[in-house]
Amino acid sequence: MLQEELTADLRRLATELDELAKGENLSPPPFPSIPDFEPVSFLGCGGMGAVYVARQVSLGRDVAVKVVSVGGTGAASASLPKEARTVAQLHHPNIVQVFSAGGDATAAWFAMELVKGESADTHTFQSMEDVARLGVAVAEALAYAHRCGILHRDVKPSNIFIGDSGMVKLGDFGLACLVSDGVMDTSGTKRYMAPEVLNGGEVSEASDQYSLGVTLRELAGRGVHDAPRPPSDFAAICAKATMHDPSERYENVEAMLADLRRFLAHEPVAANPPSPLRRFRLFAHRNPLAAFGTVAAMFLLAAFVVALAVGYVKTTRALEAVHQEAARAAQSLAETMTNFDRHEIDPRDTELRRALETAEALAVRFPEDETIKASVEAIRKARERRASLPKRPRRPRYRPDRPNAP
Repeated sequence: MLQEELTADLRRLATELDELAKGENLSPPPFPSIPDFEPVSFLGCGGMGAVYVARQVSLGRDVAVKVVSVGGTGAASASLPKEARTVAQLHHPNIVQVFSAGGDATAAWFAMELVKGESADTHTFQSMEDVARLGVAVAEALAYAHRCGILHRDVKPSNIFIGDSGMVKLGDFGLACLVSDGVMDTSGTKRYMAPEVLNGGEVSEASDQYSLGVTLRELAGRGVHDAPRPPSDFAAICAKATMHDPSERYENVEAMLADLRRFLAHEPVAANPPSPLRRFRLFAHRNPLAAFGTVAAMFLLAAFVVALAVGYVKTTRALEAVHQEAARAAQSLAETMTNFDRHEIDPRDTELRRALETAEALAVRFPEDETIKASVEAIRKARERRASLPKRPRRPRYRPDRPNAP
């Protein structure tokens, strides 16, 4: 909590310092004498100098020329030509191209691509996805610059340009430096600076990432039409990029870029691991037909399982009834066979044999039933007892041709 309060205090202080910096530059430096460039109009003035539209005579094109007074900004403006020449080596569709740079004892300048459109701080975004798409473009530009060993150091809405065609470009590399330089300087717009830089620490890729996170959070909070609160995933991305401790931010801007792309693709983001239900919702947003098929299949499976369970219960009950009936029948059969008059039935009688076979078949089908086992044993004993009886004499057949037979 204390860390959050300190960060908020730093942000308020940075805002106040930025306002003071603007007040110091009410009078823009005049357009210097630059061979091959003729001033056309004045575009605006910021904390780091003034920007003019100029005509490059040799190529017949309009360019933007930024002029920084050496006396007004000290060492930062003195190193501008060197940094501009470094940035001129960058060639990326989302980076404003630097054409040339120079300076003298009074001012430093560099000429760059003139983007016809507006800056992000004056643009009205129609959806959160629009802000995320701008974040992707800027993150791609920063990732490319970082791979080339260059830090921007001044990422903010006014340095992000949206062309008439919708193309997003990151501009104003006037404070750019090489990663290997180990710069420890608070020049720039302090409201967007990382806490470690405000405290006098070294600028790094993590500090550029922080500035982009603050920029996106600001644009999402005030720039999106009819969307006062950003979605939780987008807020989580901005929160991770702006952690107070640099080690807790994304590993690099490319990792942040990957999360922004996941957000646009309605996929789970690394900054906000979702619950299983949230994952399914994201999947349904990406693949509505597949999600519908999955839900339908789950319902069908559930219905099948219910039907199977009901059938199993019914079958179990039916088998139990058959079991009980078989036990009763076997017991009744055994009692009947035992109570037969031994003088009224032949031990070789086929009915007795069939009764035993029936009982044995029931015993095989229901091997655990003790009643059926006992019935089988009773029938066997009855048959054994009858087998030990003497055979009854056979009666002579009646023969019509022997009427006087005894």
